[in-house]
Amino acid sequence: MLSPPPTLSSEELALFNELFVARFGLCFPEHKNEILASRLEPRLRAHRLNRYLDYYLHLQYDFANEQDDLIRTITNNESYFFRETAQFDGLAEKAAEELRAGGLQPGILRMLSAGCSAGEEPYTLKIYDHEGRFGSGMPAQIDAVDIDPERIEMAREAAYRSSSLRALDSDQITRYFDQRDQHNMLLRAPYRLGVHFMRGNLVDRSSLPREPYDVVFCRNVLIYFDEAALKRAVDNFASLIRPGGLLFLGHAESIIGLTKLFRAERHGSSIAYRRELD
Repeated sequence: MLSPPPTLSSEELALFNELFVARFGLCFPEHKNEILASRLEPRLRAHRLNRYLDYYLHLQYDFANEQDDLIRTITNNESYFFRETAQFDGLAEKAAEELRAGGLQPGILRMLSAGCSAGEEPYTLKIYDHEGRFGSGMPAQIDAVDIDPERIEMAREAAYRSSSLRALDSDQITRYFDQRDQHNMLLRAPYRLGVHFMRGNLVDRSSLPREPYDVVFCRNVLIYFDEAALKRAVDNFASLIRPGGLLFLGHAESIIGLTKLFRAERHGSSIAYRRELD
């Protein structure tokens, strides 16, 4: 007979949150206790541990070897192509040409997808750019970072199941993808070319690209951060975005009142944050 799973106590939750915030910026409030417990339980089984406290202690002495499995366990990797396209449309209609003209490399639009998961967002940006929707000139330079190395490898492979294509109609699927096998569609080469993926931690500036961008998308990531980690991430965004560049966040996220480094402005039906001039 299988023993019941252990209970994650409030004290254990606080210990894990202290560790997660320091390392990744992530925080699980009390009402998400059961969600965290269910995500961590397979790691307890993998190490034959009986308590969540035992796993926390294991992380204290062997974090480096456990880090990738832990990240994969606790992060939410939900994404899909053409998700919340109002922001892409707002960029295309109002700001892209201006940003191209005023960038560090005039004529080239430099974009970063931060928290890119398996690549659905940066590849959607590439599709927009390939179709000329971000203005004329040289192809945009698109980089993407995620904390999960497994997701980065999946992004580079560019093979997707139907859940990642759920916002596309049949004509779009036919246009952008080839059938790879029974379960996966492979994004066609023109929509992969020039998109670069790397591992990066939003609260660790040293892990992120050095050269500044015209546009950064970081959507539905900061909602998992506590206030201190959010401020660290925003400071990192300020160093990642050139003066006059734009930051796009998820619809449930806001940095209004948190920093003087950005000001909110409307782009189409969406809000973006303009990096203030130094």
